[in-house]
Formats: sequence, structure tokens, C-alpha cells
Amino acid sequence: MATLLLEIGCEELPAGACREAEAQLPMLVERELGARPDRVLIGPRRIAALLSDVAERTPDEWVKGPPEKLAEKAAAGFAKRHGIEPEALVVREGFLGFERPGRALAEALPEKLDAIVRGFAFSKSMRWDDSGVRFSRPIRWTLVKLDAETVVGESSFGHRFSGGALDIPSASDYEKLLRSAKVEPDAEERRRQIVSGLDAIGKWSDPAGVLEEVVYLVESVNVLDGRFDERFLQLPERVVVTAMQSHQRYFPLGGNGFAFVANGGDPDTVRAGNENVLEGRLDDASFTFERDVAQGIERLAERLGAITFFAGAGSFTDKTERLRGLVEKLGGGEASLEAARLAKADQASELVREFPDLEGHIGAEYARLAGYPEAVSAAIDEQYLPDSAGGPLPQTESGKVLAAADKLDTLSVSFGLGHRPTGSRDPYGLRRAAIGLCRLAVEGRLTVPRELMPDEVREFVEERLEGLVDVPVEYVRAARASAAPDLGAIARLAQTLYEERETPSFEGVYTAYERANRLAGRAVDEAAAQLDRSLLREDAERALAEGLAAVSVDGDVRKGLESGAKLAPLMERFFDEVLVMDEDPAVRANRLRLLLDVRDTLGRLGDFSQIPR
Repeated sequence: MATLLLEIGCEELPAGACREAEAQLPMLVERELGARPDRVLIGPRRIAALLSDVAERTPDEWVKGPPEKLAEKAAAGFAKRHGIEPEALVVREGFLGFERPGRALAEALPEKLDAIVRGFAFSKSMRWDDSGVRFSRPIRWTLVKLDAETVVGESSFGHRFSGGALDIPSASDYEKLLRSAKVEPDAEERRRQIVSGLDAIGKWSDPAGVLEEVVYLVESVNVLDGRFDERFLQLPERVVVTAMQSHQRYFPLGGNGFAFVANGGDPDTVRAGNENVLEGRLDDASFTFERDVAQGIERLAERLGAITFFAGAGSFTDKTERLRGLVEKLGGGEASLEAARLAKADQASELVREFPDLEGHIGAEYARLAGYPEAVSAAIDEQYLPDSAGGPLPQTESGKVLAAADKLDTLSVSFGLGHRPTGSRDPYGLRRAAIGLCRLAVEGRLTVPRELMPDEVREFVEERLEGLVDVPVEYVRAARASAAPDLGAIARLAQTLYEERETPSFEGVYTAYERANRLAGRAVDEAAAQLDRSLLREDAERALAEGLAAVSVDGDVRKGLESGAKLAPLMERFFDEVLVMDEDPAVRANRLRLLLDVRDTLGRLGDFSQIPR
């Protein structure tokens, strides 16, 4: 048994590609070598795997050929293709084939490494030579060591700035020798070192979550702190933090301090360079901020007519008018309406052009500086929330209303222009918008009427709702078919139906609905347009009609179930005593209509046929 090292050396990989490689490498190694690696070591310049106790020969392989019944026609061709005599073929489970002997692992490794390299599927890849290989970044070296034997390549490489070619005498020496060459190959150890260094500096934060990216940006961890001129603290705090994190991957320390992770170099020189870079960005931000403030939010809002929302959807002025209409329909008050009028003003600001992640927040700051009430400013700030599946919700009522209006408009306009998401493509973030709308309704308790959504949008949004309500999906689907007027009501109905599923009232409604739907649902075209009481000939059908008239399923769901359940015994009697498919066409049509009326009345509580029993 031997220790095996596989290493792919690259130009600096993006952090996202490192994470993709980390996820894919174990499966690729197992596919080619029949075992998962003991160690997966991913860094910005290398993708490596270590396997211990590897067999030094590949296992024998059964090569399956044609069915035995086709031996006369196909055996000779199959044998010739594989370079063996037809007499060497044997039958196994009805097929011809042969046992291909294993070979020395060292002999097989070059082609297996090539298969692993070609097996990676990065979200963004490139070709840089005529080999046909696509990879996230150009591959600069490969190394395969089987114990002390070098099978592929010649050497590894140490740190880009302080180490050159690095001889690896044996696969088991790999990690130790890399560390001696100022390379930490283990991502988890780099993460530990970064956090330890930040903790030693103290009071660090990471609101944008850049730590997970920084782990893959350095091979040698050196945590340093820096300072910027205090005059930049006049900028909104989020602008300063965004300049640090989104642009530079720094960690705020509060005040005018920041921490960063260097990949080597003289600490004083590296610190000074990073301070200069950050101050340059903050200087640009300060200049654009002052120009925007000088114009004021009202002037910015006046310029929205010249800015396209997106192709076919009009300008941001058009978007603003639609938002105001939706805010009114959602029950928003004066603060929500004023926030809707100013919501997109920062799209005309220079600062949002420089810091697009801060749209909404910048507008809120400009509204505050202009003296607008906090309810208006907060709503502008919260209009894009929640901005992820698990992101925070708006905390103000005006913010919830504006956020819902924004999502409703984006969904309706996008679907109207034919931009429904397909597969993994969702360039307008419509899935995120739909999930956010559902969360505003369910968690935020905001009333979002179903009538505000075109049919296609409503279907799309309610499909997302199925994954948010903590009950089996069948109950949500049943509730979606009910008369519930808004998204939150659908969620509450689904939860109540699930909670009541074992009660006699639920069972009674379920039985009555199912019996009515099973027969009449297949004969809708034969039913009368409306019930004619003069055609009710049997006592049982008159009793059912009278019982149905007394049923009330609107309002409280549990009371509706109790009321609807009273139809169960009446339905039992009806089917015992009444022949629905009467020879008289008018009587038959009337009885079918009665059953459809039972189904449709109880159906206001949901489509019970969706729920398995």
C-alpha cells in the first residue's frame, strides 16, 4: 500500500472556483481511483489531494460485450476491437465479455489525472492552449507522487513571492514541506489563523461575510491593521464599510480602523499600500457624496425619467408611478406613498453608480439629510428587503409595504415582457423577489392580495410559498385552491388544515368533498348551470340542498370545517337513496349541479383532493 499525492498548480484561482474545486475533487478522485481522498487541500494556486493506503495496482476490470444471443454476429468484432481472440470471451449474466487484468497504478495515473482535470466543471472557465482543457485559470504545473516515485511532473512550488520550485521527496512530506516554503495548504487552518489574527487585533466585524473569500485569497496568512484619515468618517458608515469590504475585502475595526490579510511582503510597506488604496476609494466616495447632497433628493428624483428601469419596462419615473399605485392597493399610508415617490431617486446619484450594493440605503441617507420623517427614510432603506432567502425583513410597516410593492412590480413587469426564469437562469432575480414577497406575507404579516398579481405571477409566487410553510406541501396546494384572499391567508389556512387533519370535522368535510368531486367532477359539462329546486324529487336530495344552504365556510377555518362537516351524513344518505345519473336529463343535470355546489362550497376551504388519505 502507498501514499498518493495529486497536485494541480494554477494561476491564482478566484475564491468561488476554489470552493467549487473543494466540492468536486473528492468525487472526481473517487470516480477515477475508487477511493475518496484523506486530505483535500485547496488554495489560490493549487488543488491537491492526498490518499493513504492506495493499492499499487488497479483492480481487474470486467469488460462487458454483446448479448450471448448475438455471439455469431458480434463476438468477432468485439474481440478484435479489444485486441483479444474470440475464444477468450466468456459469458456472464447473459453477456459476452472478458476480464481485463489490472495494471500498475503508476502506469495508469497520468491518464487518471488527466480525467480528473477534465472532469472539473467551473461556473466560469477558460482555454489557454490547444490541449482542449477548460479550467478556471491556466494550469501551470501538475505533480503526482506515489510514495517517493514521481509519476507526473517534477516539483511543486512554494509561495509565489518568496519560494520557487519545491522538491517533494515523498507524497507524505507534501504538507510539511509546503509550510516550510511559507504556504499553508489547508483552508481550514488558514481560516483559523485569520480569525486568530483578527481576534488578537480586536473589535473586528464582517457584515458582508468576506472571510470565506479571504480564506482562498492568500497562501500565507499575515493579519495586519491600518488606519484612514478621520475626515472620511463624515461619510455614511455603510459607504465606508462597503468601500472596505466589497472593494478591498477588509474587516472594519470601528472608527477609522480596519484589518486586512496580506499574502506576504514587508508589513509596513503592505500596510501603507493598503491605507493608500482605501483612502483613494474613500476620497472618490466623498467627492460624489458631496455632489449628490448638493443636488438634493428632489432633484435626483426629477432625473429618473432619463434612466431606463430595464428594456421594455419604461423609465424609473414609470416604475415610481407603478409603485405608488401598488402601495395604495396594499393599504400604505402617507409615509409609504412618499417613500415610493422617492424610492428610486438614488438611481440618479453618482454614489450609487460607484457603490451599486448601496441602492436604497444611499437614498435613505439623502432623504434624512433633506429632513424627511424617519418613517419615509426607513422605508426607502428597507425597500429591497429581504434581499436573500434568509435575509432580514423590513422592520417598519412602511418598509414592508414599499418592499412588497417593489417586488410585485418587478415580477409583474418581467413576466409581462416574457422574462420568466428558465432552469438556472434568473437574470432579474424573480425567484428571490417571489420568495421575499411570500416572507413579507407570512413572517411580516403583511396582507398581499392575490388579485394584485396576474395569473402567471400568482402561480409562480404561490409555488415559492409551498416551500416556506412548515407543513406537507399537499396542504399548501389544497389551500392555494381555496378562496383565501391573500398570501398570508393561504399559509394560515394550510397550517390550520394540517393541524385539524385528525379531527372529525376535517374528516367530514374531506369525505363530503371527495364524494361530490369524484362523481360530479368528471361530469362538469353535463351539469346544469344552476340548481333548480323544483327538480329535487327525493327527500335525500332536498335535505342535502337545505343542509348546503346552511353551511358557512368563510371566516374562521375551524368553524367552517365544523359547519361543512354537517354535510357528511347528508351526503351518505344522498348516495344511498338517490340515483344521480337519472334517465331524465334535466334531473340528472340538476343532481350533478347539486354535487358540484357541495364541492365548490367546501372547496372554499381548499382542494381536498390534493391531500392524500
